Amino acid sequence: MTKDEYAQYQLLDDILRNATLTPMFQPIVSIKENKIYGYEALIRGPSDGPLHSPINLFDAASRHGRLAELDLLCREVSIKQFGKFQLDAKLFINTIPEVLLQQDYQHGLTLDFVKKSGLSADKVVIELTEQYPIDDYELMRSATEHYRDMGFSIAIDDLGAGYSGLRTWSEIKPDFVKLDRHFMQNIHQDRHKRQFVQSMVDIAKGINCRIVGEGIEVREEYRTVDEMNIEFVQGYYFGRPAFQPERSIDEALFAKRKSVSMFRAGAPRANTLVSSLLTPMAPVMAHDDVTAVGERFQHVADLIALPVINVDNSVVGIVWRDEIMNLYASRYGRELHGRKPIHLFMDANPTIADVALPLKNLSQRITSQDTTLQHGMFIITESDRYRGVGSLMDLLRQITDLQITTARHANPLSGLPGNVPISEQTTEVITQGRDAVICYFDLDNFKPYNDIYGYGKGDKVINTTANILTAHINPQLDFVGHVGGDDFIILFESEDWQRRCHDILTTFTEHQTDLYSHKHLKEQGITAQDRHGNSVFFPLLCLSIGAVRLLDFDTINNEADLSEHATLAKSMAKKVSGNSLVQLKVTDITIEAEQDEDHRQLTLVNKVNDSSASTLLEATKIWANY
Repeated sequence: MTKDEYAQYQLLDDILRNATLTPMFQPIVSIKENKIYGYEALIRGPSDGPLHSPINLFDAASRHGRLAELDLLCREVSIKQFGKFQLDAKLFINTIPEVLLQQDYQHGLTLDFVKKSGLSADKVVIELTEQYPIDDYELMRSATEHYRDMGFSIAIDDLGAGYSGLRTWSEIKPDFVKLDRHFMQNIHQDRHKRQFVQSMVDIAKGINCRIVGEGIEVREEYRTVDEMNIEFVQGYYFGRPAFQPERSIDEALFAKRKSVSMFRAGAPRANTLVSSLLTPMAPVMAHDDVTAVGERFQHVADLIALPVINVDNSVVGIVWRDEIMNLYASRYGRELHGRKPIHLFMDANPTIADVALPLKNLSQRITSQDTTLQHGMFIITESDRYRGVGSLMDLLRQITDLQITTARHANPLSGLPGNVPISEQTTEVITQGRDAVICYFDLDNFKPYNDIYGYGKGDKVINTTANILTAHINPQLDFVGHVGGDDFIILFESEDWQRRCHDILTTFTEHQTDLYSHKHLKEQGITAQDRHGNSVFFPLLCLSIGAVRLLDFDTINNEADLSEHATLAKSMAKKVSGNSLVQLKVTDITIEAEQDEDHRQLTLVNKVNDSSASTLLEATKIWANY
């Protein structure tokens, strides 16, 4: 055993003898009931030592053959502390399957811990964490059944990150499965992740297992898993691990409303990604000593922090100037700590963002944290490898510029994107050949409504329509814009776009009671003057939707082509009385062309039959051109 290994063993032994572990509790949220369902207990070692991180702590226990002791102690301190809070929620505690399979493992102690803490076994979920492969599934089933017989529930943690997650799921038949954070991160932008996760959700429903999505950090991820009917979620968006657990969740975090944004799924522009904030900076190595790092800060006066990396270029932390210089420049500080590795004095939990992360996601992640971003610097990676650093001020400046651009091109009445962003989005889907459906929405009988009820009420109709459209799209896939007046457009990439359109029509009809007087509702319409000044009865407001699927037509090569097709689809929909949805077909284009030709021929014949010289002359010119 080397000197360093012996020192580490001594630290571990001291932790196990004195139980110097701190349990933290992170909420697990039910997004069906919008409340906290349970808490996962997460362990931290002494804050002033190298075994503070649970990764380092369990790695040391494994190497020194004391994993079972540590596992049992973690359970004991977690259950004891949780019992003091008297929370009406479940407690999820981690265990390593390898430990349960050891012959000398003391079974039955967990139930004793639970009883002493005033809890009941049905409030505790045992999470199996696959850090090591399971070799004996029969013995594993026996061990988990032992816990079930005592009243505990069983969960598989980090499904998809372990050695044989699907087989473990099949063999153990857990009550809960927690999907690894890899599948939750940016799930709103990754169709493959959504498809994979959806298959897991379908499997779980079939075997009466409940899914927990881990690592939810931003609103878009939450909204996506909510739409996928994932029952429980966990992550920084709802709450970070804390010694004193939160007893409730802010209602605003469950809001479904979509705000207008220039950011959307698809092919994001470079200035909307974290890569646009990248500033190169030479990092320090985790084994570099304090003296070397201190000298570097001394030579560069405006250097506020230095990233700390491993030899494989993975990020392990960040060193802040004021903290290291207080240590380095203090009396005897250099003599006492100068030769120690810098990783002992770094901030091990810096904010890290991938180059492909949208700026909006990074902003939401930072603002959802319990504390502000220290000194305004974060680390930028690519494929989990260090690339450089970013500045909070640059992030704010970039987002402000994008918001100004959004506001400049938004419709002033509805707040939805106007013609410039509509043009950009339609051009994008056409040039990329995406399978999109463009729906043109038009309000029927809007002018007479406006004439009778006034512009104030008319504006309310426009805003109500805008809100209905926005509420029924998938913001990660679809785009809604306001062409102007009572015309709107949605670029659907949701596969269930037809259902969404029918829901829009149903919801619009339900809102009619808020728009009309009792008299007009009873009469199912209003009497107003038409464009020629004649009194005419007009039915209640309704929506006409003309739909065009891009891949159905090889004649749509640009925005002008699409506009022509969408206008035709809308015209066909308006010929149907009441709410309507009409999808344009290739045969409709042929029929329309034939009707136009018939109309042209009829016009020519009529002009030839006209006896006036001027008309005959005009007809002759037309025939000549024809």
